[in-house]
Amino acid sequence: SQANRRYLYFAQKADIEGYNDVATVFRSTAEGETGHAHGHLEFMEAVGDPATGEPIGATSDNLKSAVAGETHEYTDMYPSMAREAREEGFDEIADWFETLAKAEKSHAGRFQKALDSMDA
Repeated sequence: SQANRRYLYFAQKADIEGYNDVATVFRSTAEGETGHAHGHLEFMEAVGDPATGEPIGATSDNLKSAVAGETHEYTDMYPSMAREAREEGFDEIADWFETLAKAEKSHAGRFQKALDSMDA
């Protein structure tokens, strides 16, 4: 979940600043947020992944959904965000989005390879 990732990031910052007890609170709360996300996903198995429109639940379905999601990110989402950032004069941010698109393409390939290995 987004809250999980945010809280783990906050925990890392708290560690760097020497607030170990605060970091522990962020980490334990992040774990709880993960539980919430898993519960949501279990309900979504009945209707599919809202991010991709793909069915989810079985591993092969999860891989297909992951490929679809990552493909959307590297073909549409990040390129359009990079284009807009560059048009607005934020070249460094545009470069970051382009880097992320390359990473997402790699992720899609890894998921596809895993799916292909299941079909073999």
